[in-house]
Amino acid sequence: MKSAFRSLVVSAAVLVAGAAFAQKQGEISPGQEEAKAEAARSIPEEAKPAVEVLTRYLDAVKAKKWADAKKLTHPRTLQNIAKRKKNLGDEEHPMAPWYFAKDTYYLKDYRITNAVPGPDDTWVIETSEDNFQIQEKGVAEGEMATYLVGKAGGKWMVTDKKRGVSFTKDSIKLGYKGYFDQ
Repeated sequence: MKSAFRSLVVSAAVLVAGAAFAQKQGEISPGQEEAKAEAARSIPEEAKPAVEVLTRYLDAVKAKKWADAKKLTHPRTLQNIAKRKKNLGDEEHPMAPWYFAKDTYYLKDYRITNAVPGPDDTWVIETSEDNFQIQEKGVAEGEMATYLVGKAGGKWMVTDKKRGVSFTKDSIKLGYKGYFDQ
């Protein structure tokens, strides 16, 4: 009897684990979809074009489609990444997710939580991100990240990212002079 019960418990655990792993990488569960929809309703209407570009960028990063992510990245940001690689030999930059995906972490899921207007017609967009930590072999859930999104050449572009902190109005005005359309 004890053995039969143990077999039943093990079988149930295997079924539950199998169902959890059956969900494809990057697939959104119903609960995640509902949370994303709720967050989208709380975003100001005027921020939606910037949020849409960030969403496309994050979807590309999540799918590890680096060329697509680069198309949505500000050209000066890409120049800064290239300059770093030339001078220091690596691309370690918050906007170079391909660098971190090799041996540090990669994006598994995200949720846009807030959008705040910044100077020079920019938006500071906050996210909650779930990142797979490669060395730890596990997901760190709910890590805060903030993205700076602005217009360059008439198009919305993802300009920079900060993990765990945000952009201030002064940091945008002083650190990104000449980046955005006037």
